[in-house]
Formats: sequence, C-alpha cells, structure tokens
Amino acid sequence: MNHRIEAARQARLLAMTHSTAVFSTISHKLNGYPFGSVSPVALTDQGDVLFYVSDIAQHARNLTHDPRLSLTFFASAAQGDQNEQARLTLSGQAAPITGDDAEPALKRYLSLYPDAAGYTQAHDFKMWSMKVEHIRFIGGFGEIFWLTPEEWLLPAPAWSADDEANMVTHMNEDHADACALMLQHVKDISSTPTMVAVYADGCYLQADHKLHFIPFTALCLTPTEVRKTLAQMTKQARVAVA
Repeated sequence: MNHRIEAARQARLLAMTHSTAVFSTISHKLNGYPFGSVSPVALTDQGDVLFYVSDIAQHARNLTHDPRLSLTFFASAAQGDQNEQARLTLSGQAAPITGDDAEPALKRYLSLYPDAAGYTQAHDFKMWSMKVEHIRFIGGFGEIFWLTPEEWLLPAPAWSADDEANMVTHMNEDHADACALMLQHVKDISSTPTMVAVYADGCYLQADHKLHFIPFTALCLTPTEVRKTLAQMTKQARVAVA
C-alpha cells in the first residue's frame, strides 16, 4: 500500500465526513492576531473548498484584508483522548466567487445545506472559495503527513451538473431502497435517506436533517462508473445487513 495515497484518501474522507470547519484568519481589527470561527464548507469535485459567508462576518472582513486562510477538520472523540482522533488542516488563499462561477458554486453548496437558501437575501452573503495549497493530515499515532496539492486534488469527473442531478433523481426515485441499505451498512443508521450530491469518491445522503458521506469503493469519473459502483455497494450492503 502507498501510505501517502492512503493518507490523502483518509484526509479527504475526514473533510467530507466532518464538513464543519474551524476557520483561522488573520485579524485586521486585532492587528494580526489569529482569529477563529466555525462554518460549514463544501468541497469542489476536485477538492478545493467552498463556503458561504456574510460580508459582516469577522472572518470575511479579515479575508478582504489578508486572503490567507486555514481550515481545520477533526473527528470528535465520543470518549477518551481527543488527541488520538484524526485531524486535517487545509491552507490556501480565499476569494469571493464572481461571474459565471458563482451560481454553480452556490448550487453545490445549497445541495448540501439547503437551509442556507434563506441567507441569499440577508446580510450580503457571498460564495467564497479557497484554493488548497498546503495539507497537514494527522491520522493517528505515527500517521503524520504534509501532503502536496497534487496528492490532495482529484481528477475532474466527466459529468456535468445536469448529469449529477439526473443521477441523484434516479437514485431517489428508483432506488431509494439502495440508499437506505448503504446508509445502514456504512453508517449503521436505519432511516429513509435522500441522495443530495455525487462526487467522484462518494455521495451524500441526507437523513433526519443530517448529512452522511458514503465513500465509494472505487474512484468514479463517469456516470457509468458511478452506476456500477452503486450497484456493487448495494449488493454488498444487502448481504451485510441481512
């Protein structure tokens, strides 16, 4: 096994699973002191970061003066030592998304966080992106990596937003039972989920007002590969939960 490839996979899984990040910006008001905040984020298909923030938020104001940003993701310990849990810091430069890129970025974000649709008319909320430049991942004792952007980023999948919407609709309308089986198998949750997004390395299911990332067993770069992988995972789940 290539340990760096596996570390990059685990790091991305952590960010997709625990998608509320700690924002670390450089405070303009406090003359350069680190400033922390917390907000949900979404990854792009390849692995850069999207977030939706009001102009009046302190971290947005900080970023307008200094675009450097670090985002920390971590798995919370139900009990025991928090230091034994995985954590990830992504660093890069952030900027508001403008022009033709703004609408698809917002659509991606709202697919995961539909309640944020109410913010569109309030307090000048804008979509921002951070291009990932530095990746620090600690998976556990002795599993400590500085990963490169090339190791972090995924190839762009060969599907459009409409293709993704069709995949999501097809799964929800024709294979809701498969979504429920995968959720039970992977997350040990018995519920009736709704698929909301598809990525090259997994899909998001919404159940009981919570997001659940279901990693694919193989990287999928075409709709056909997604279909085959979901069919295989459904078969495995059906056997496992029988």
